[in-house]
Amino acid sequence: MARRENWSVGELIITKGIRAGKDLRLQKVLKFFVCVPAAIVANRYFASAAMHNGAYAVANGGLPGDGLAHNVTCAQTAVDTEDTNGTLTITGLDVDGKIISEVLTPNAGVTIQGTKAFKQVTSIVGAEWAQGGSGPDTIVIGFGELIGLPDRIAAAADILMVASSTALINAPTVTVDVAVTAKNTVTMDTGDATKKLRVLYQV
Repeated sequence: MARRENWSVGELIITKGIRAGKDLRLQKVLKFFVCVPAAIVANRYFASAAMHNGAYAVANGGLPGDGLAHNVTCAQTAVDTEDTNGTLTITGLDVDGKIISEVLTPNAGVTIQGTKAFKQVTSIVGAEWAQGGSGPDTIVIGFGELIGLPDRIAAAADILMVASSTALINAPTVTVDVAVTAKNTVTMDTGDATKKLRVLYQV
């Protein structure tokens, strides 16, 4: 068998089975996820325009452009007096093609980060907004640094390794949720459409 740092995924699976005392029958299965995230685009889904109630036209087919699932972001810019902030209901699809939704509350001067990973955004609807000054505030809606994983993961400890390009990340930012696929994410804060994100995890 090769040195440990050069073990194949198959060798890692066998070794984990032995250590689990299951005579090669695993309690969990190892998976390896590799992707190349794009750099974040703050206005990918909706370019700067006046805040309003009702539907926003979704740009670029609601796709982030790299084929991955990302969180949704919104950034609001106040026009003199900040408006009474309402909500944005984001609806779309997760990595499994299932319909998901999330409600974001814009705040002037802050980029609000969603926590669910959307592979596609299908609608954006504003509600409860009210103009507070001489003109409506403006808003942009795009995608962020959270990359959705393709599985539901029970515990953060089940994510065994995260690497960006060729470097291991010592303390990766991850979220896990055994019930909702879209809430299992890894942060890739230097995505540029060239660097590979590699995640080794067990399910």
